[in-house]
Amino acid sequence: MKSNIFLGILKTKGKNVDWLVERMNEEGETIVRSTIYKKLRGESEFQSSQIKAISKIMELSNKEMLDIFFEELVS
Repeated sequence: MKSNIFLGILKTKGKNVDWLVERMNEEGETIVRSTIYKKLRGESEFQSSQIKAISKIMELSNKEMLDIFFEELVS
């Protein structure tokens, strides 16, 4: 997970983690702020459903999503 890129994109959109938590909960992905920060620090990983919701909410392209959440492509 490339949390620096993730947070950079969030910031360029004028948003923050609290906004993301709110939007994720609206999308049915129940999550709290501290859990997102644990995932950003690498203490745990985002679930595929969470990655899908984040990608939709933040309007990430497939390339951006892969670059942020996956270290290397698996063939």
